[in-house]
Amino acid sequence: MINSIQLLRNIGLFDSVSAGASISLARLTLVYAENGRGKTTLAAILRSLATGDPVPITERHRLAALHPPHIVLACDGGPPAAMFQNNAWNRTLTNLVVFDDVFVDQNIHSGLAVAAGHRQNLHELILGAQAVTLNRQLQQLIARIGDHNAALREKAAAIPVTERGTLSVDDFCALPPRMEIDAAISATERNLAAAREQDPVRNTPLFDTLSLPVFDVAAIDRILEESLPSLDAVAAAQVQAHLAGLGRGGETWIGEGMRRIPQPTTETTRTTCPFCAQESQWVACYQPLSRVLQLCVQRPEAEDFGSS
Repeated sequence: MINSIQLLRNIGLFDSVSAGASISLARLTLVYAENGRGKTTLAAILRSLATGDPVPITERHRLAALHPPHIVLACDGGPPAAMFQNNAWNRTLTNLVVFDDVFVDQNIHSGLAVAAGHRQNLHELILGAQAVTLNRQLQQLIARIGDHNAALREKAAAIPVTERGTLSVDDFCALPPRMEIDAAISATERNLAAAREQDPVRNTPLFDTLSLPVFDVAAIDRILEESLPSLDAVAAAQVQAHLAGLGRGGETWIGEGMRRIPQPTTETTRTTCPFCAQESQWVACYQPLSRVLQLCVQRPEAEDFGSS
């Protein structure tokens, strides 16, 4: 049985506490306090006393303390009192069992994983009234930082990635302003439009290659060297040959046909040939019969008068 706590020094939040020496502990003693007041540290001291393991105490070495933990407990089995000094107990209390979160975690595997370093950080933030005040200020600053970062992210998201390219948000915002930006944008838009109009021109096929017909220049020269009488003689010979091929009554048939050529109107001088049934210039009043017959004979569409 533990009778009194005579000294707690350099462990947890206990700097040097000796007032507990005057408080006798009964068989049933209730210790209560707010969170972060040292109840878990007391449980760790009792566990170390029961097992002789110094780790539960050494891992709670008070921050910034120059000397190691020093603990003196008045308990059964003495004198002397149970003393922890130089990282070791002078004796242990083997009939002591501590039922706390560590016991539950070791025996039930609850998954509890709050290390002593976490508790030290917690003590560092909230020990004492001044520490509580500072912690509240810290939380307010953390909240303000969070709000500020959220505002920065919102403003950064307002700048599309396509607008700033490879620049970061800070580099993009640090770009110097351009007073003539509107004119520069207009010029760039015109250049872009001109560049886009190059594609239809570039993709337009080339003009078709012209193929000129082959002219018999020598034959044309020979015809141009002929005189009008000689041309009429040639035409008359062709007509006579053609009439001879028509048989008896062919010349009469042609004479009857010439009289059947429709008279031209004032609107047009074109008419239909009674021999080949094709549209032709009306030339009966201006050309001799031999020339008219020659024109009909030379049409490539008509093989002979009977079939035309």
